[in-house]
Amino acid sequence: MAKNPLDLANSPVHLLRRCQQFATDLYTKEMGKTGLTARQFTVLQAVEQHDGASQTDLVNATGIDRSTLADMIARMTAKDLLARKRTEDDQRANTVRLTQKGAKALKSSKTAVAREESQFVEALPQGKRADFLKCLATLADAAGELEAKGAKSAKKSKAKKRR
Repeated sequence: MAKNPLDLANSPVHLLRRCQQFATDLYTKEMGKTGLTARQFTVLQAVEQHDGASQTDLVNATGIDRSTLADMIARMTAKDLLARKRTEDDQRANTVRLTQKGAKALKSSKTAVAREESQFVEALPQGKRADFLKCLATLADAAGELEAKGAKSAKKSKAKKRR
């Protein structure tokens, strides 16, 4: 008898939500008092890895949608974690850099995040961890491709409306 994909025990979307909740709970346990959310940590990490990147580059690196990321960067700039500067080439675009306070917050959080991520994957048998991470990367890549297609479609739609 075939498994019912709508049964919660066999629903990939439901299982991913449960995994996300597990990861969030571990993150909160490790990072709760730092004041950095998981998404803020992700943004700080991306800025560190892509110093001086544009906000568009950070959207691509993090998978956080453009308007959410712009709001986050504005709030993180107000908290002196990030600094924004207009690019010389395109006055509509911003480059983003870590401030001294942002670099310190990121550095002090890395050990806790490493513990949280280690606890997360340790729930799996040792022999399945690498495959699990590869599967997650494949799904993340698919999400990025879908987002890129959606952005292209939205641009085409706006262009048609202008005509």
